[in-house]
Parts: sequence; C-alpha cells; structure tokens
Amino acid sequence: MPRNYTLVASCRDRVGIVAHVSSFLARHNGWITEANYHTDVESNWFFMRHVIRADSLPFDIDEFREHFSECASTFEMEWKITDSNQPKRIVVLVSKQEHCLSELLYRWRTQDFNFELVAVISNHEDLRSYVEMHNLPFHWVSIPESSDLEGRQQAFDAIDTYFKAYQADILVLARYMQILPASMCTQYTGRIINIHHSFLPSFAGAKPYHQAYDRGVKLIGATSHY
Repeated sequence: MPRNYTLVASCRDRVGIVAHVSSFLARHNGWITEANYHTDVESNWFFMRHVIRADSLPFDIDEFREHFSECASTFEMEWKITDSNQPKRIVVLVSKQEHCLSELLYRWRTQDFNFELVAVISNHEDLRSYVEMHNLPFHWVSIPESSDLEGRQQAFDAIDTYFKAYQADILVLARYMQILPASMCTQYTGRIINIHHSFLPSFAGAKPYHQAYDRGVKLIGATSHY
C-alpha cells in the first residue's frame, strides 16, 4: 500500500472551501485518493477529509504543514495531517466480553489495520490471561459504583495515567461497560472511539441485543463513533 497523508480539517461553512484546498493540492501535484465532506447544518460547521499520496508531493509532511497553514488561515480552519507510516498507538478498554477485543487482536496480529496495540485496560480481571497470551500489558482498574463519585474519579485518573504513560493516540472502548466522565471525553475529543452493538441513539446502555429483540427490530448493525 502506498504511503499516504491524511488531511482532516473543519471550519465555518462557506463557499469555496473545497475549491481552495483542492487548488492548493493541485498546484503541488498532490494526488487525492479519497475525499470526504460533510456539513453540520445546525452549527453550520464544515468537515473535510483528504487522503493524499505522499510520493506525489514535492515536500515532506513538515513542509506540508508549513505551506498549508497559509491556505488554512484563509478559512480559519482547525486542521491536522497524519502520516500512514506512523501507525496510531491504541489502548483498549474492555470489561468481561471478549468478542470486540478478539477482533481487534486479530486485525492487529495480521496487520490488517495499521495500528499498534500497546495495552489493554479492564475493570475486571476475566481477560487478563487472554490478553497476556498475546504478550500485551494488561491493567486492572476497578470502577466503583456510580454513587462513589470520588472513587470513580480516581479510577478514571488511573486510566488517564496509563494512557499518557503509553503515549497513546487513541482510546478504544470495546464493550467497555462503563460511562466515561465528561471531563475525560472533553480532554480527548476526537481520540476516543466507542463500539456499540446497536444503531445509536436506539438501545443505548447495557443489553442492546435484548432491547432490540424486545422491540422486534428487523434491521441490525453496530455504531462506531468518536
């Protein structure tokens, strides 16, 4: 697979954003292999994602940042660019059920997805031997009942400490049966992925399969979201 740069940008929606960015890339012979656009009509906020072949550009990623910053400032963009040669470092949160974790472990072992799985954290000990069988660090962080606010905060602070210690990029919730505190979600906006086995917002919380069955749902699937 060729080396790619992924450019992600967002800004207030207005005419000419796509043309401006596309013209910038064309001037530098940038080869766009994938392009995605979306506008949140309620907030009038525009989102853009471009995948660009790295070998089509006359400069490296640092120079890209330097050149593109002027283009981005025209629209007051929030943006970042990443290199496919630098795989994301992933920490997985899991509870007792292993099927989501198993899929991630399989994709990691076969290198089907380009990421580094650096650690697994769980609020139960059940999957320790399974994780350590894959020569991965396993950390048990017990989460107190919802009434123990101080204890829960300390537990999530411990998770945050592990996340920082592993210099992780992404936190993946793979059937992690706990609700993260709002402060953590805010701190890591765009860096936490949740896998929920129903079409959200339907059947939130525990036992989504049971809820869907009770409602007689015919269309099934899963939601993966930041």
